[in-house]
Amino acid sequence: MQDWAGWLLFFYSFIFIISFKDVWKDRSVAYAMFLILVFHHLAAITNAYIVMLPGNDALGFDASATTLAEGGIITGNAVSTLPYTKFLSVVHTVFGSSYFLAEELSVITFAFSCIVFIKLINLTNVRQHRVGLLMLYGLLPGTIIFTSMGLREAYQILFLMLTVYFGLRIHVKPMIGAGLLMTLSAVLFGLLHHAFIIIAVALVPMLLFWKPRKPSIKKRFAFSKRFLVSGMAFFIFLVGWYYCTGPSGLFKGYGVNLNRSISSYKEEIERRPKVLESVQGRTDYYSPVDLSSIKSAVITTLRSLSFYLFGPFPWQIRAFADIILGFEALIRFLLVVFSIRSWCKSQGSQRRLYGLFLVIWFLVVILFAYGTANYGTAMRHNIVSHWLLVLVGGSGLIKFVTILPISKSEVHNSSREINECG
Repeated sequence: MQDWAGWLLFFYSFIFIISFKDVWKDRSVAYAMFLILVFHHLAAITNAYIVMLPGNDALGFDASATTLAEGGIITGNAVSTLPYTKFLSVVHTVFGSSYFLAEELSVITFAFSCIVFIKLINLTNVRQHRVGLLMLYGLLPGTIIFTSMGLREAYQILFLMLTVYFGLRIHVKPMIGAGLLMTLSAVLFGLLHHAFIIIAVALVPMLLFWKPRKPSIKKRFAFSKRFLVSGMAFFIFLVGWYYCTGPSGLFKGYGVNLNRSISSYKEEIERRPKVLESVQGRTDYYSPVDLSSIKSAVITTLRSLSFYLFGPFPWQIRAFADIILGFEALIRFLLVVFSIRSWCKSQGSQRRLYGLFLVIWFLVVILFAYGTANYGTAMRHNIVSHWLLVLVGGSGLIKFVTILPISKSEVHNSSREINECG
């Protein structure tokens, strides 16, 4: 039976989630985690044994990985050179070729991201809504579908989340080795998609130099030990990144090279929608980006973002699948509205934290929006940064809807914790 390792992970996942204190100490959180796991496992079983849900890229990854695991040689296939494909090939070599195993690895990876998500909730002032936030994060239709396949999304979410979490732990409730773990998570995040290399390069210094509180004028000019350590870590990160993006570096297959001119990247961004338009699909949308001037860049970028984030619009719904896409777009719109509202109403350290989350979310979103021209693909890409919106605007949405469960756990004022540890 080739799927034995996948079924082993299936049963182990339920023991895995209960082994964390953040889950078993709150029964309502445990129930929510159990429900999330059940839906993800059902999606994985459906994909493997009944009918394939949308997401054909998963089959491409698995087919290439299986060929490599069996000693085959693949030429002219960019998927086979990706680090994720090579990771799957190692898994297939050790445990045998099994698409169900690749799916279950994604499921347990997503389950672990749920644990990290709970820890991030504990670092913010939203603990009283953590069950509702967890369900908003884990039970979104796109999240259930795409993190239960042999795709990269579950890993992308996890390593982005770990990068942010360890980055915050440098300043909030400081832990030993947080900077190193943040950098390692950022590198692994960059390995999963070429656009994430840009995000990781921006994210590491952003997290290193972020402060929970606005420093006084006197402290801004103080040469503190933390600033020195952060500066050294950033320098080492840049040196390592230059090596990775060199002609023989780790990311050469992604076409990322520091020697490339800015104009070449600009041309690639402008050409991308035209390339995608050539592949016809029912849910395609054409939203080219014009970077020839500041005005055209702003207008076309906003238009591209509106399609990417909030499409299909109500008048474009023509099939059942469009209803699901439209529902997610509505949820995303409400989360954006309540996120902006939460940021405006918050103060001090909480506002700086929310601001950091929104900047990271926007950075991920805008890079994906430039390279996406299909509502289904946009649905898949949006789940990578969805958790950031849930952290900032989820509480407001829960209060507005008033139907999602609220944890009975004691509410802790995490903004006070940030002030104490900052």
